[in-house]
Amino acid sequence: MSVWLRRAQKRHYFHAYLFIAPVLIAFGLFRVWPSLQTLYFSFFKVELVRGRLTFIWFQNFIDLARDEIFRQATVNTLIYAASIVPITAGLALVLAVLFNERFPGKELLKAVYFAPMVTSTVAAAVVWWWLYNPQFGLFNVILKLVHLPPSPWLLSSTMALPSVIIFSVWKTLGYNMVIYIAGLQAIPQEYYEAATIDGADALARFRKITLPLLAPVTAFILIYNGIFAFQVFDQVFVLTGGGPANSTNVVVLELYKQAFQRYRFGYAAAEAMVLFLFILVITVIQYRAGRRYEVSY
Repeated sequence: MSVWLRRAQKRHYFHAYLFIAPVLIAFGLFRVWPSLQTLYFSFFKVELVRGRLTFIWFQNFIDLARDEIFRQATVNTLIYAASIVPITAGLALVLAVLFNERFPGKELLKAVYFAPMVTSTVAAAVVWWWLYNPQFGLFNVILKLVHLPPSPWLLSSTMALPSVIIFSVWKTLGYNMVIYIAGLQAIPQEYYEAATIDGADALARFRKITLPLLAPVTAFILIYNGIFAFQVFDQVFVLTGGGPANSTNVVVLELYKQAFQRYRFGYAAAEAMVLFLFILVITVIQYRAGRRYEVSY
């Protein structure tokens, strides 16, 4: 009997692996293999015209450490990530709490907030480029109506990065809100009822029940937004192209310029590996922090 069970179990595992084999193969071809190639090329000087690879050990990484433009791109990326992650998570939580209540038109408003997430980033960025136009953009028109001076927005080295951050918050807010709403609806109502009977007000219920039980959801949102922030490219490329004066240049955009404008593929591969390490470290830190507050209910 046990022999028959073992054979049946092996057949079961075989069929399971057979079904997931296409996904594993695709993941290996389009994720793992390109990543290994990137790591390999980061130790070479790649000359496409001559078709030659020159092994230069860690020279690309040494040059990166001395590169002022890459350093500025890294700082801009860190500022962008440190801004968009808490702002988006905080606003999404507030909206989720509001939309978790019943009121007329709630579903329509939820769809309106979520719509930017399913809109092409490039198309949305083009629209926002017109909104930011210093001469006839909607934002400056509104400022004039309330008797405030117009802003240069994307043309100012001090306003360009905040303008990109505002766009990114608008773009991702709806998705984060929906995730928080799902987390709120998974919390048993009995907890709130018991707290109300004990005399807890709305703020106390939020602090003592909602926030702790949303810890796993918050951890997911922080990790997701952190990874998204370090990989930002489309909106910067369309809105500013990294300018003015590299004030919005980010790591992925700098990587793109090195690879496809200056054809320094080995150097770009080294930048990609540094970016990978950044994302890996941030993900591990956020995951461990989220696990500390993880609860079951």
